[in-house]
Amino acid sequence: MIRFDRRGLRLATISIAALVAGMAGAASAQDKITLTFANWAAAEGTTRPGIEKVIADFEAANPEIDVVSEAISFSEIARQLVLRARSGNPPDVAQIAGNDTTLLAFTGALEPLDGYVKENLAANLKQGADAGLRDDGGLFAFPWNQSPAGFWYNKEIMQKAGLDPNKPPRTIDELTAALAAIKSSQPDVIPLAIDTTNRAFALSSNWPWMKSFGAVPVGEGATGAESAEMKAYLSWMRKIAQAGYIDPGRRIGEFRPLAAQGHVAFIWDQVLLKGVMQGASKMSDDDFYKTWGVTTLPAGAGKPTTFEGGHQLVMFASGKQKEAAWKFIEYLATSPDAIANYTMSVNSSLPSIKATGKADLDAALGTPVFKAFSDEIIPTLAPQPYGPDFAAAATAIMAGVQEAVTGSQPIDDIAASIQLGLPQ
Repeated sequence: MIRFDRRGLRLATISIAALVAGMAGAASAQDKITLTFANWAAAEGTTRPGIEKVIADFEAANPEIDVVSEAISFSEIARQLVLRARSGNPPDVAQIAGNDTTLLAFTGALEPLDGYVKENLAANLKQGADAGLRDDGGLFAFPWNQSPAGFWYNKEIMQKAGLDPNKPPRTIDELTAALAAIKSSQPDVIPLAIDTTNRAFALSSNWPWMKSFGAVPVGEGATGAESAEMKAYLSWMRKIAQAGYIDPGRRIGEFRPLAAQGHVAFIWDQVLLKGVMQGASKMSDDDFYKTWGVTTLPAGAGKPTTFEGGHQLVMFASGKQKEAAWKFIEYLATSPDAIANYTMSVNSSLPSIKATGKADLDAALGTPVFKAFSDEIIPTLAPQPYGPDFAAAATAIMAGVQEAVTGSQPIDDIAASIQLGLPQ
């Protein structure tokens, strides 16, 4: 006769239920998708909390996907991505920017994205947001955010110099005259902050100044380094350096705290400058707008242009979870959550889409600085000749610029030296 032990039966029942639940949990865990995301946002103290929140929000909205954030410094990420792509171990998604985006596309490791961009998203992209992000294979990177450079002017310093604070210089001649007035009235102020270091970013930053003189040293339509326009640009740089209107050798980031303290009159910098200066000075929005304005680059013989300093997102062709990877890319670039908590806040940049679908968020794009960038500056964006030749040209061109602003070698000789160093 079989006897049932009720206590033992209850324990057995509980154990079976736990086993079933455990098996279900194991199956659920096995079904989860894990994405790797290489980025420098998580490597920097100012942006880390924002990107971590956005990733957590994405995971909460997509419980079937886990995102493993791989923090890599800005200066290292391009080299590491190329090495990992060549070794067959790239991340699923990566953050990248500038010439590095094009260099990465040259490896052939990136997944073309046109097939993932639906019609309504394509229609909502700002005009020109994907400029420079296409090759024969189509769209190789998606524009995460936009951060072009603008010509910032300090109205209080201009007024002290006897200049109209509401009329920033529109031409190179007007700018040169304004620099002289500022230097004369306020010797402790740096009249113009511009990056003249020898690195690829500095060439990107100086490229619109060269274009303002009509110079095109490399790339499509190049007229070389010995053109009259390039020599005019180098001569002007020497003139303003010798007059003490610029402070050669500083990276643009070194000027930002000085600008926040009221020691810089004009600064050629990206849209993020407002957030950086307010973070350093604790200046309110109202006080900031009373003090600072931003507009397009003063023009010389050429038209005013600017460069795109925003960030892009790429997907690797060898990835196994492409649909999930695209879902993550689209979330970072277009979701109101990511735009509010990362793009427009900690990253102080503009979204690459026209409308977020949130009235309060779209209204925030109407503030004076964002509106000036959207309405005046972004329309002057001009793609730069990115690629291996651009990286090689950067060293030669910026070495020549440095010689012009700090040395005494004749401008003709500097231009000839740059020409010899350009890729043939």
